[in-house]
Amino acid sequence: MTELKTNAVIGTSSFRREFQIKCIRADINCKLIRGNVDTRIRKLKDKLYDAIVLSYAGIKSLKMNDYISEIFSVEDLIPSAGQGTISLQCREDDNEIISILKKINHDNTHQRVTAERNVLKVLEGDCETAVGAHARIDGNKITLEAELFSLDGSKRFYEKKSSEIINAESLGKEVGKILKSKSKNTYKR
Repeated sequence: MTELKTNAVIGTSSFRREFQIKCIRADINCKLIRGNVDTRIRKLKDKLYDAIVLSYAGIKSLKMNDYISEIFSVEDLIPSAGQGTISLQCREDDNEIISILKKINHDNTHQRVTAERNVLKVLEGDCETAVGAHARIDGNKITLEAELFSLDGSKRFYEKKSSEIINAESLGKEVGKILKSKSKNTYKR
């Protein structure tokens, strides 16, 4: 982003990303962008935007790597809870399928997503809520960092905590409660 001109226009479809970008460079103007990847890239080529933010995994899978000029770290742009996770679900009483799903479940991913999603549950967040949550596992320790922005993006509330993996669910709830408390007087729905 350092190469972008002052007051450049970046296309994104997320308030969370807009507010995160503003934390990196306050002069950047974010503008809503819609459409599939080809449509968004065409809008960039037509100079409707100076840059656009797209999913790295999506661009890679479409073999469009030539369009990538910068890759943001999760420290720069904390993703939304469960970002990039593949999930399968079935009927609650289908024991045969539940048994199969348990065999293919990746426990570390499940624990990470559990922690991240519990932040959202406590905050009563939805797809409009500007909140990011990202968990990492190292050995038997899980570290969760999360951020919540005020509705206008002018305030950022951040928390990072670690615990044993077996406490992933309660860790997510704890971080969510801390963010809720920090934002209590400024975050109104």
